[in-house]
Amino acid sequence: MYRSGVNVQNPGNAGYKIMVGRFCGRSRARYWELDFARGLCVVLMIFDHLMYCLWDLMPAINELFGTTLFVQSRALAIAYWNWDVRVNVRICVITAFFLLCGISSTLTRGNFRRCIPLALVAAGITAVTALLEEIGMGQEVLFGVIHMLACGIFLYAVLDNAAICVGELLGQGKRARFFREALRYLPGLVGLGMLVWLFSCGADFVWKDGVWTLESHIASLPTVEENRWLSVFVYVRGFDFTKYSGDYFPLLPFAAIVLSGGIIGRLIYHTSARYAFAPFDGAWNRGVCFFGRHAAVIYIAHMVVIPVLLALAALVSGFLG
Repeated sequence: MYRSGVNVQNPGNAGYKIMVGRFCGRSRARYWELDFARGLCVVLMIFDHLMYCLWDLMPAINELFGTTLFVQSRALAIAYWNWDVRVNVRICVITAFFLLCGISSTLTRGNFRRCIPLALVAAGITAVTALLEEIGMGQEVLFGVIHMLACGIFLYAVLDNAAICVGELLGQGKRARFFREALRYLPGLVGLGMLVWLFSCGADFVWKDGVWTLESHIASLPTVEENRWLSVFVYVRGFDFTKYSGDYFPLLPFAAIVLSGGIIGRLIYHTSARYAFAPFDGAWNRGVCFFGRHAAVIYIAHMVVIPVLLALAALVSGFLG
């Protein structure tokens, strides 16, 4: 998806690009710090989902197989889920993950290709969770994190390609090149503008009962169906969309955070500053970086693997018990 390039001190030193790749032990060089940060976020998200499954899904699995596996762990999972520290750390982790997604969007022109499989997976998640809800296992996901990411990357692709098309009309010369480069900040600036509007007019980010909470000022609409559609775009005051969707990430603020990551990507990873962390790369980070390199696949897979493993464990315990 993205490659390291040339030496900071010597932009013409293409050998540095090869050296970084060899130092990382990979076939092509990458920005290891992005992989590491993304991998760390994924590991924490997997643990978070495991705790959720022990709390919400395991009782249904035990009822299905007539077992009592991990019954004592449910109280711990509930305590963890409602822990103030967990709630606040989760905000930081998901914000970092979405910013990293926006940064990565600046490192490829294949964002349309990136959003298509995500959209298909999101549709599959909705279909499968709807079926599971019918049999009493879990809750349907109408608009969760994968749905939001698919929309956010699609919006980034639209804005970035529009900026490229306009830039190609500017002709040649130093001034034209400057404006072409400036136009590539368009997705990030749109995202930042959306966040400024949200937190100046549409919501407040407040400290309440030991946790940071987003309080929406967007008034609810007359019908449930209208509010469900509006909730795709933004939190609605007095309407709890989580009653209808087991996972919920509205476009505002989260897709706007993805877009805003584009500013960081353009400022750092399209300048010589992108090699600042290269000397610190090494074998010490390979485990976490592996998760980061395959973040999308691992994140999507773990949502299936964890419930399946818990169900298999309950089935085996039923036979042994």
